[in-house]
Amino acid sequence: MKFRISLPALFLSALFIFNLSLFSQIEIIPIPEVTPEDMVEHLIGTGVNYSNVTYTGADIASGIFNNGSSTNIGIETGIFLTSGSGYVIPGPNTSSSAGASNGLNGSPLLGDLLPGYSNYDASQLEFDFSPLNDTVKCQFVFGSEEYNEYVGSSFNDVFGFFVSGPNPLGGNYNDKNIAIIPGTFPEIPIAINNVNNGYAPPSVIPDGPCINCEYFVDNTGGVTIQYDGFTTVITLWALVIPDEEYHFAIAVGDAGDHIFDSGVLLEGTSFKSLGSPDFLSFDFLMEYNPELSFDIIGEMIDNNVYLEIPPDVDLSSLIASFEVRGVDVYVDEILQETGVTANDFSEALNYHLEGYANSDWIIHTAVVTDIVQQKLHSVVIGPNPAKGFININNAQEIDVKVYNLLGRVVFEQSSNLNNNSIIINNLQEGIYFVELEKDGFIEIRKVIVN
Repeated sequence: MKFRISLPALFLSALFIFNLSLFSQIEIIPIPEVTPEDMVEHLIGTGVNYSNVTYTGADIASGIFNNGSSTNIGIETGIFLTSGSGYVIPGPNTSSSAGASNGLNGSPLLGDLLPGYSNYDASQLEFDFSPLNDTVKCQFVFGSEEYNEYVGSSFNDVFGFFVSGPNPLGGNYNDKNIAIIPGTFPEIPIAINNVNNGYAPPSVIPDGPCINCEYFVDNTGGVTIQYDGFTTVITLWALVIPDEEYHFAIAVGDAGDHIFDSGVLLEGTSFKSLGSPDFLSFDFLMEYNPELSFDIIGEMIDNNVYLEIPPDVDLSSLIASFEVRGVDVYVDEILQETGVTANDFSEALNYHLEGYANSDWIIHTAVVTDIVQQKLHSVVIGPNPAKGFININNAQEIDVKVYNLLGRVVFEQSSNLNNNSIIINNLQEGIYFVELEKDGFIEIRKVIVN
C-alpha cells in the first residue's frame, strides 16, 4: 500500500530539494516562471516551424531544466513534464517515495496506451508544427519514483508522444504514439512495466528479470537525480511530409494513483526535421554588406561555391547569406547564422553542414577587375571535357593550380612556356577547377575530366 506524503512534509521536502539544487548544478524552472511557449521554443531545433501551443496540467509539474550535464541523465538542457513536481527531479536519491499529488485528471491519450489502467495528474503539452524535411526526431529520458518497488504492479506510470497529420505511407496519423521502446513490434510504449530490471525493495538494486533493461538505468543511491530509475537517452522519430501541417501532444501521467512522481525530460533543440546537407544558395548581399554596390550571387558546383568579388571589397569580414533546409551550418565549430555571422574569405573557407548526414562545402572567392580580364582573357584551356591531358595555351608567366571538388590542389606549376600540356591520367572522372594567377590577379575555370 502507498501512503500520501502530508503537505507540510512535502513542503519541507521541496525546500530541501530546492536548496540542495543550489549546490548541485541541475536547474529547474517551472511554469509560470517560463511559459508553455518558452518550453516549445526550447525544445524546437532545426527544420521545424511551430504554432498554437497549449498546456494542460499543474504549473509546478512542467518547465525548463538546465545544467543536466552535472547529472547522469545524459542531457544538458531541455524541458520536463511530470506527474507531480519538477522540484522532485534534482538529486540525490534520498527517498524511494518522492512525489506530489496535484489532484488533477489523467489524459485520454495515455489511457489509450494502457487499457485497463486509470491515469492521473497528467501534464500535456501540445503544438502544431510544419517540418521542412521528411523525418522528425526528438530525444528524451523517462524517469520515475515507481521504480523499483512497484515494477510489475498496477502503478504503471506512462509517457507518450503523439502525432496527428498526413502519413507519407498513406492515410493519416491519428494521435499515433511514437515514444516507444526502440525496435519493438508491435510497438511497446514507455511505461514502468515495459522497461525495467525487475522488482526490488526500496534501496535495493534490482537484479532482474530484464524487461528491455538495455534502456534502463538504476539510480538507487544516485547523487544527482531523485528518481529511483530512468531510461537511457532514447530517440523517437516519425516519417512526415515536408511543409504539411501536423499536431503533436506530449503527455506523462501517474497510473493507478496520484502519489509517486514520474517525469520525462526532453532534450533542448532535439525536436528536429533534418535535411540534406546542401546549400540551396550562397551569396553576399548589399543588405548585410554595405561596402558592396551590388549583390554577389554564388555559383554552386557540387560542394563548391564560387564568388567573384570587386577589388575594393574587404574580404576579411564579409557576411554570407545562405539557404538550407533542416541543416546546421558551422565554420570552425562556430554555428553560422545567415545574414548575421561574418567570416574572413581571403582564402578558401570550409563550411561544415550537419543534416541527416554531414558534408563540407568550400567557399572560393576571386577578385575580378578589368585588368584581370586583360591579363587572362587570352588564356585558352581545352579540350573540355578532357581525357588524358589538358592544354593551356597563352599561359606564359601564369601560375596554374588544379583543384578537385574537395578544394585540394591536385596539380600546380609556374609556367614559363606559352603553351603547356597537363597529363591527367591520374585524375578520377569528375569536375575540376583550374586557377590561373598572374601579377596577383586570379581567374577560375571549370574543366570536366572524362
